[in-house]
Amino acid sequence: MKELVRTAAVILSHAEQAVTLNRKLIPGTRTAEFIRLLGDVPAYLPLSGRTKEFNGNAQCVVGCGEN
Repeated sequence: MKELVRTAAVILSHAEQAVTLNRKLIPGTRTAEFIRLLGDVPAYLPLSGRTKEFNGNAQCVVGCGEN
Protein backbone atom coordinates (compact mmCIF):
# COMPACT_ATOMS: atom_id res chain seq x y z
CA MET A 1 0.00 0.00 0.00
CA LYS A 2 2.62 2.58 0.99
CA GLU A 3 4.40 2.08 -2.37
CA LEU A 4 1.27 3.22 -4.14
CA VAL A 5 0.63 6.33 -2.06
CA ARG A 6 4.11 7.06 -0.61
CA THR A 7 2.69 8.36 2.61
CA ALA A 8 5.00 10.26 5.01
CA ALA A 9 2.69 9.75 8.02
CA VAL A 10 -0.86 8.67 8.82
CA ILE A 11 -3.30 10.38 11.17
CA LEU A 12 -5.90 7.78 11.96
CA SER A 13 -9.59 8.54 12.27
CA HIS A 14 -12.50 6.92 14.03
CA ALA A 15 -12.69 3.25 13.11
CA GLU A 16 -16.19 2.52 14.48
CA GLN A 17 -14.42 0.35 17.04
CA ALA A 18 -12.89 1.22 20.41
CA VAL A 19 -9.16 1.25 19.66
CA THR A 20 -7.65 2.81 22.78
CA LEU A 21 -7.77 2.11 26.48
CA ASN A 22 -6.08 4.56 28.84
CA ARG A 23 -4.64 6.34 25.77
CA LYS A 24 -2.94 3.14 24.55
CA LEU A 25 -3.71 1.21 21.36
CA ILE A 26 -5.65 -1.99 22.03
CA PRO A 27 -3.88 -4.98 20.41
CA GLY A 28 -5.96 -7.05 18.00
CA THR A 29 -8.13 -4.18 16.75
CA ARG A 30 -8.48 -3.34 13.07
CA THR A 31 -6.55 -0.15 13.76
CA ALA A 32 -3.68 -2.09 15.37
CA GLU A 33 -3.52 -4.33 12.30
CA PHE A 34 -3.58 -1.32 9.96
CA ILE A 35 -0.68 0.26 11.86
CA ARG A 36 1.25 -3.02 11.66
CA LEU A 37 0.74 -3.09 7.89
CA LEU A 38 2.10 0.45 7.58
CA GLY A 39 5.52 -0.83 8.59
CA ASP A 40 7.86 2.10 9.17
CA VAL A 41 5.32 4.81 8.29
CA PRO A 42 4.49 6.76 11.48
CA ALA A 43 0.84 6.52 12.57
CA TYR A 44 -0.82 8.87 15.04
CA LEU A 45 -3.95 8.08 17.03
CA PRO A 46 -6.46 10.84 17.75
CA LEU A 47 -6.80 11.17 21.52
CA SER A 48 -9.49 13.18 23.29
CA GLY A 49 -8.12 16.34 24.81
CA ARG A 50 -4.75 16.17 23.05
CA THR A 51 -3.89 18.52 20.20
CA LYS A 52 -1.10 17.47 17.85
CA GLU A 53 0.79 19.71 15.45
CA PHE A 54 2.86 18.64 12.44
CA ASN A 55 5.51 20.38 10.35
CA GLY A 56 5.74 20.40 6.55
CA ASN A 57 7.62 17.09 6.60
CA ALA A 58 4.74 15.25 8.32
CA GLN A 59 6.68 15.10 11.59
CA CYS A 60 4.73 15.53 14.80
CA VAL A 61 6.19 18.50 16.71
CA VAL A 62 3.60 19.18 19.45
CA GLY A 63 1.46 16.77 21.49
CA CYS A 64 3.17 13.70 20.11
CA GLY A 65 4.16 11.87 23.28
CA GLU A 66 3.03 8.26 23.10
CA ASN A 67 0.78 8.62 20.06
